[in-house]
Amino acid sequence: MFTSIAAGAAVGPRRGRRPSMLTVLALLGSAVPVHAEAARVPGPPVAPLFAIGAPTARAEDGTEAGRAALTEASASRRAAQKLAGDARTEALAGVAERYQGIAGTDSFAAFERAEAAFRGGEVLRSIDRDAEAEGQFSRAITLGEPSEAGREFAGRALLEQGHLRRRTQDLDGALSLYAQVGARFADQRRQAAHARTWSGKVLLKAGRIPEAALHLQGFAEIFPEYAAEAARNADLLAVAQAESGDETAARDTIERLRRELEPVLAKGGKVAEEAQAALDSLRVTEILGGY
Repeated sequence: MFTSIAAGAAVGPRRGRRPSMLTVLALLGSAVPVHAEAARVPGPPVAPLFAIGAPTARAEDGTEAGRAALTEASASRRAAQKLAGDARTEALAGVAERYQGIAGTDSFAAFERAEAAFRGGEVLRSIDRDAEAEGQFSRAITLGEPSEAGREFAGRALLEQGHLRRRTQDLDGALSLYAQVGARFADQRRQAAHARTWSGKVLLKAGRIPEAALHLQGFAEIFPEYAAEAARNADLLAVAQAESGDETAARDTIERLRRELEPVLAKGGKVAEEAQAALDSLRVTEILGGY
């Protein structure tokens, strides 16, 4: 049994008339067995030809308006920083407001808003409006943490919050925030490395040398790309150990550093050169009599 695709079309030619070849071909081409039609599995929808190969917008690409707004705010910031006194402070306050406006624009990409919030926090911190700065850093974290492109600014914002605590002598609060940077933003290695360094520095300042060693030793193994920072960290620890009367611990710290830096120095390149320069400038060497 056959049915035609066209509604109301005759199944065959009228009696008494010989069908033309065109009619026969049309009927054969349009007729589909009913059982075959019922058994047919629908295929996936086909995209229209005009859509094939057309670029699709991605959230991580950002928006043209958002990037333009950030560029303009950055130019205003540079201009404001060239001023002096009250004029500079007032101009920077205006820049901070501009960044806050960008961060609050829903039509911009999340990472653009996160960057704006972070930049605004930086500006506010520079004019000693720390409470407002912390609020903008929190906003940057909220906006940026879920976004791949925004995680850099979220991690930097959390690190800045730690610095704000440190500057007010809230050392435990600073240590807590630095630890969060390492836990939540391990993929942001520059920020994670800085957080580890500052944790060690804060603990050294508090006289908690054994705890500081947990952060400052082994740095080159975790962050070999920041080998010079590893050398400076070990030097800080070794100086503190030597000045506390434990020269043996200080020597052990430097020996461990040299072992950890061996593979970095063997590779050569800029990182190795910077690491060697840091090794040549160790302060603890003078304390230990040239060791």
